Formats: sequence, structure tokens, C-alpha cells
Amino acid sequence: MAVATRIFKALLVALLLAGSAYAVAKLNLFGLESASDRVADGVYQRITAADYGADRKGQRQISVVYLDESSMEAMKGYGWNRFPPTYDQQWQMFDDLMQVGGAPPAAIYADFVYTGQGGPNEGLDGFVTGVAAATKAQVWSRAPGCQTDPLIKIACIEAAGGTPFIFAKPSPGDLDIFTDVQRRLDAVAVLAPALVNNQAYPLVIRYGFDPAKTARLDIHAFDVSPALAMYAAWCLRRADACGVAAFAQLKARAPQAIAGKVFAPADVAGVFNAPLDVVWGSRPDPDYLAMTQAVTGRAAPCRAAGSGFLTRLGEQLTGLRGPATGARQECPYALTLGYDRMVAGLGLQSGDLARVLAGRLVMVGGQFRASNDWVESPVQGEAPGVHYHAMALDNLVEDGANYRRNANMMFDSDLLKSILIAALAFFGIMGVMARNSLLDHAIATRMEPRLRAVIYGPLYLVIFGASIAVVAGATWLGVSLLHRAPINWIGIYACVLGFLFYATRETLPADILGSIEHLPWVRWLRARLRRFGAFLKFEEDRLLSPRSQRAAEPADQPPTDTGPAKEASHVQS
Repeated sequence: MAVATRIFKALLVALLLAGSAYAVAKLNLFGLESASDRVADGVYQRITAADYGADRKGQRQISVVYLDESSMEAMKGYGWNRFPPTYDQQWQMFDDLMQVGGAPPAAIYADFVYTGQGGPNEGLDGFVTGVAAATKAQVWSRAPGCQTDPLIKIACIEAAGGTPFIFAKPSPGDLDIFTDVQRRLDAVAVLAPALVNNQAYPLVIRYGFDPAKTARLDIHAFDVSPALAMYAAWCLRRADACGVAAFAQLKARAPQAIAGKVFAPADVAGVFNAPLDVVWGSRPDPDYLAMTQAVTGRAAPCRAAGSGFLTRLGEQLTGLRGPATGARQECPYALTLGYDRMVAGLGLQSGDLARVLAGRLVMVGGQFRASNDWVESPVQGEAPGVHYHAMALDNLVEDGANYRRNANMMFDSDLLKSILIAALAFFGIMGVMARNSLLDHAIATRMEPRLRAVIYGPLYLVIFGASIAVVAGATWLGVSLLHRAPINWIGIYACVLGFLFYATRETLPADILGSIEHLPWVRWLRARLRRFGAFLKFEEDRLLSPRSQRAAEPADQPPTDTGPAKEASHVQS
């Protein structure tokens, strides 16, 4: 009965601790829980970044072409004398991307929002005409079956032999407007809301607007993110459609949709049923390193690809490296090239441009410091928004339907963490109780010193080591097998280990010392520490010693007591 009571007590204490942790997580006071989740995910990603994309499957498919301040300055020699460039100049850029690689890209995403407001639409007609020719819009744009949703539109472009163009648009949930320019682009290309959210990258977006608002904003059955739109374009070119039944269905339906048949929207929400938790890689593309060397004459200041798991774990444990720190930076994961470098050549060969463009998934965006289109990467630090979309697309190419889902969007991760805390605390309490039972046995058999040296050290190592191993194992299993974002392993470690240290605060120091006190160097050290501790005592010290009293004259001295001597009740130092 006593054993059952103690087990119940251990269970009750563990549940109280877990309940407190769950309440703290749900209250999220001052955003501390959310911040702790982000820190845990960021540290995990920095540790494992060098292991992402071992086969470089996504890296071989994705390129980023950018404009920045130096690009705009260099392009002045080619007539780019204003910002933003005219529509004619921008179409010239897209036309170059279509032509100079020797073959068109598999798809192009432009991370620029075209609204047509705030100035004249100079060259817009030519821009739209060029996009329409690239997407073969004359084949599919008048077919109602190709307009029901963005994915069937991409399938129709592919079936017509065109190159899908995806343009960014503001989220209808954020900007309640759909301009004439966007309407014209939507007729010949695909518009995707450029939703940038560090915690959850959306794939399929449904707004739930009423029919009137849906018609006014020209929203189809649903929207897809830029990464999913580009991934769909890539999969529709593959014989296996990436193993996604909905994409295979789209391939079969596209010719019939062009012919006039209208289908219900394909069900992709069952496959892409949660936001994507973007995983950032760190190994630079070999082509990027070679092109940087050719263009600048210097090796790219990238961190070596060989810095693997153990090196990075040591850096994070010692706090030596955060995102975008160190002499050699974590370079962009995707193959990246400035448009002006492409135009000027600067040491690039035709084969280099083919590797950047021909048959690739090309993401075009800006890297202007004055813009607000920047995101915080846990690996590279501050990164342009187009790289966020590129990494999300890389995750899809690498993992397909098994992409890493955002845990907070799928189930109550706080409950999972609390259960883990309860289990670890329960077994930790049982370990402390086992220690006390061993102590009773040692005292009864007069073998306590030997028992401490043989049993207590390993027992504490098992308690604390097992707690660390269980949290590490749960984190790895959740990421690798369940494809979920890592739990807040830093917070769980802090909670469980803090509780275990508190539970053993009275026994741990004595047991550790008792395990090693027989060693000569320990006895020597203890003696020196006691002497040093005695020297440091100051409670009875005085800054100025009192002046000694003048010896009294013999005549003034009182008569002495010849009785038994009495002990002084107080000795003053």
C-alpha cells in the first residue's frame, strides 16, 4: 500500500508540473512561448542545415535571378534610367530569361506585385502580349474549363506547350482590391498571393468570402502559393506527376478543358493539407561557387559544405554562431545570379546561362535594401523574400507530399510537450525515490561510502542522461518520421532538468561528493577550499579595531576575587 501511495504521489507531482507547463504555454505571456518555439526551431535548423538536401534534388531544379541596387546602377548603360523600370524593360528581362539559356525555363515566378497604380502604364500592352505569347494564352484563355482554379490553368498552359508565368499579387485577405492590370495579367498568366509568414508557409488558400466579394476580386475556387504553383508546373512535366493523384488528374483533364469541358476543381487539399514549415539548407550550389569565381575573380565567401552536424552542434551549445554570423557566411542555398551579370556576361559562358535557366524553375525577385520584402532565415539571417519562396519550393521538390508541416497548425503541440514533461518528471521522481531506498539499505548494512561511489553516480547519470536522450529522440522522430516542425525542445529541457535539479537539490551535492571524497586530490582540494572559505568570512570583522585600554594604576584597581576563576562569557576579537 505504501508503494502504491508513493507511485501515486510521483504521478500527481508530474501531472501538476505538466499542467503548469501547459497553462504557461497556452497563456503565452508576452509572447515568450512563441519566441521560445522560434528559438528552438532556429537552433535545430542551424545544427542540421548542412544535412539538408543530400542529393541536391531541389537545388538542381531551382534558380533565383534578382535585381538589386547594383543591378539597377549597372543597367543604366542599357537604358534603365528609372525605377521601377518600364513594362517594356521588364518584359525584355523576362524575354531574356526565356531565350538566353538555349531553352525556356520550366516555369517562371515573378516576385513583383503589378497593380498599375501610381503612374502611367508605359509599355503594358507589350508586356501582356509577351506574357500571353510565352504561356500560349491564345490556346486556352477563352476556355472556361481552364479558368476554374489556378492549378487547372497551369495544366492548360502546359498542355498548350507554353511556359507557366506566375506573378505575385497581394493577398485578397489583406488588400481588398483587384486592379485592371492584375485582371489583364490573370487572363494570360497565373496570380498567386505572395503570403510571407515565417511560422507557416501556406500552400492552398481558401478565403471564405461571400459570392459577391469573390466575384469582385476575381477569386477562383481557391488560391495557391507561389511555391505550390511552381511545384505543380514541375510535376505536370513529369511522367509520374510526382506521385500526386490530383496532378495526374489535372494532366488528363487539361486537353479536355481546352476543348471546352468544365471540371470541378481538383482536390489538392487532401495532399497539401497543412502549411509548410520551411526548412533552410546551407550547402551552396557548386555552380553558384563556380559562377561567383568566374564573375568576381574571387571565391565566394561561403561557409564550407563540410561543416556538419557535430561541428554545428558544438557551435550552438557554446553560443558561438547565430544566423548570418562568422567570417564565412551561409550563402544562399539556391543557385543565384543577378540579372545585370547575365546581361553583361562578366566571365559567364553560354553553358553557365543554360545551367541557370534551361528547364529550370526560375524565381525572379528583388534584393533592394530599402524594400520591406525581407524575411528572417534561421540559417542565413536576413534574406530576400524571393529566397523564402525558393526554399519552400525546394522543400516540395525534395519531400513532395511528405513536406515538413507546421506542428502548431496540425495538432495541439503544447499538449504533446506537457505529456513529455509529465513522463520525464514521473520517472525522475521514481529515480529519486530509488536513491532514497538505496541509501536506507546502505546505512543498514554500513556500506554507504562504497554504495555512493558505485551506484549514485551512475544513477544520476541515468536520470539526467535519459531525460536529455528522450527529448532529443522525440524531436528527431517528430521531424524525420512524422514530418513535423521540432517541438520546443529547449523549453522542455529547461523545465525537466530544472525540476530534476530542484528535486535533488539536497541529495545531489552530497551524493556526488560522497562518490569521490576518497580520492587524494579531492581531500586536498576540500582542505584548501575550507581554508579559503574561512579566509573569506567577514561577518565578525571590523574595519577599525578598537583602541586597547590604558593599563590601570595599582591604586585604582579593584580588589581581586580570590575565589574560583570564572570562564569568560564572551571573547571579543
